[in-house]
Amino acid sequence: MKTSYELETLKWAQEIEDYVIGIRRDLHRHPEIGLHEVRTIKVVTEELRKLGIDYEIVPDGGIIGFINGNQAGKTLILRADLDALPMKEEATNLKMKKVVVSNTDEAAHTCGHDAHTAMLLGAAKILSQHKDKVKGSVLLAFEQGEEMGGGIFNLLKRLCEIGADGVWGIHLKSDMPTGKISVEAGPRMAASFSFNVVIKGKSGHGSRPDLSVAPLDCFTDFYSNLKAMRLSSLDPYKTITYSIGTINSGTAINIIPESLQFSGTARYLDFEQGAHAANEFKRILEKVCELHHCTFEFITEPKECDLIVSNQKDCAQLAIAAVEGAVGVNALHSTPAWMASESFAFYEKYFPGVFAFVGIQNIEKGIGAEHHNVYFDIDEDALKLGVAATVQYTINFLDNENQIDFTPDKRDIKSLFVENGFAQLVRQ
Repeated sequence: MKTSYELETLKWAQEIEDYVIGIRRDLHRHPEIGLHEVRTIKVVTEELRKLGIDYEIVPDGGIIGFINGNQAGKTLILRADLDALPMKEEATNLKMKKVVVSNTDEAAHTCGHDAHTAMLLGAAKILSQHKDKVKGSVLLAFEQGEEMGGGIFNLLKRLCEIGADGVWGIHLKSDMPTGKISVEAGPRMAASFSFNVVIKGKSGHGSRPDLSVAPLDCFTDFYSNLKAMRLSSLDPYKTITYSIGTINSGTAINIIPESLQFSGTARYLDFEQGAHAANEFKRILEKVCELHHCTFEFITEPKECDLIVSNQKDCAQLAIAAVEGAVGVNALHSTPAWMASESFAFYEKYFPGVFAFVGIQNIEKGIGAEHHNVYFDIDEDALKLGVAATVQYTINFLDNENQIDFTPDKRDIKSLFVENGFAQLVRQ
């Protein structure tokens, strides 16, 4: 049987739906890229001030708001991201004119972070008005520069200093119908490694390739072997994707170039599979270059990373109950893991977490273009559902007295970043 607050959570979200949509549209009109979210931070802090919520600004990190409930208890982090992408969006979606468009050609919220921030402010508004339902404390974490990883180190460092017992986050999902929410346990988003390699040969005239060593020949052989690696070396039951994103070589049609540079990424849901792929990449590259009498140099060496976004099983059960209680059992949706990567994985190294996918696809409205796409748009009817689920999970998590099966990573934050290949994100 549902408790009274479970029956009220969606009603509370519906009552502030216009508020959430208004915040989202304002942020969408005025997007700012990572570590330049000056106006965005001003909007968020002004709303927190209006709500009577204390906050602190973490330089090059973001904002942390503080809500204390009716009695002492556990602490839950609610996280959203602030930044937009450095791209121009189209004024239409897949079918019709969008309800709101960026006012600048230099940036656009084509991933949904404007909605993430708006939903968190909506949840904050409800929780601050119903502190009698909050048994413990809530930390509102607004992260700068998620797309580039710019703010996560400083923000996470501060959150660890404060301390918490769990973390919740939301990401809109363009291929999930509006009305659906996925909070299932297990891997939700992929870890990744990148690579940037220079192959060096011997330049020469196009009329005498026999007197040269063409790095392009070496690369094409390597690329064929790389594609074959999936069949010959990798476990077919463990998902992994890898691709080449850039290739640069040559200056003229009749010159065999001295070198070729290529780069790309690999993404995976199993750490051992990722580590094996990184090692095989290096082994194949070394053997092929030797065969072609070329040498190679890593600008960025492929290095295994264990930053997989994964919903902790006990927290996922609390989240399933929260979605059922606040939105309804029909809202629960099962979806495969998303092979993109997310900085939420850093939080989950120190706090047991749930990363919820909230569907925004509405074919009739022309909404369904992929994230980071110029036609990306969101169905704003989904926002109140994200708010309701966030509020209900917060109440459920703070009320829960059962032990959560979780062991925090023993590494300090700097070591975590460095060992996973993100030394460039470490800020002093």
